[in-house]
Amino acid sequence: MLYIIGTPIGNLEDLSFRAKRILSEVDFVLAEDTRQSRKLLARYQINKSLVSFHEHSGNEKINWVIKNLKEGKDIAYVSDGGTPNLCDPGGKLTAAVLANGIKISPIPGPSPLLTLISVAPFSCSEFIFKGFFPKKKGREKMVGYIANQDIPVFFFESPHRIKKTLAFLSARLPDYRILIGRELTKIHEEVIFADLTDGNILEKINSKGEFVFGLIKTKKY
Repeated sequence: MLYIIGTPIGNLEDLSFRAKRILSEVDFVLAEDTRQSRKLLARYQINKSLVSFHEHSGNEKINWVIKNLKEGKDIAYVSDGGTPNLCDPGGKLTAAVLANGIKISPIPGPSPLLTLISVAPFSCSEFIFKGFFPKKKGREKMVGYIANQDIPVFFFESPHRIKKTLAFLSARLPDYRILIGRELTKIHEEVIFADLTDGNILEKINSKGEFVFGLIKTKKY
């Protein structure tokens, strides 16, 4: 069995009882970043071998995983934090496992996207998630896409681009409001909801940490 396990996005206390049990029972753990995953396992005194598996892992590593699964081993896969395959590796691994008729089981856990949605001051019965906001090429096209939506659109963003992205969006989407989650579940957690044209956002926001944000037309709020 291959277990795909959602892990904490910052606060290590967010690991579920079931995830802890599975991590304790499998033969070994595949990890996007073994350094990060080692901290999690140490926190819960789980002594398991960690094997690196990330977006650059090739067919040789995938075939090795399939071989171990066919031999009867139980394996867990975790990303740096959050839910695998949501802007994290995992898809090519699960594709190979399913193609070989091997059982796979998702163990739900935290996600920065759903964590922010849970505190959204607007309806998220329908929403769009577009991964990371485009770095350079495609930004103008993305703004046009957002302007044609009547439901919230969410993105991830890195700390060194967040202020530039906010300035870019405020100049092009003046009739929108933005919901920002920074360092969710961590000590310096911050949630902001304001008009994109509110100049205080750029002054107040701390650009350190991980970001997820959602955009919604003011008239829809």
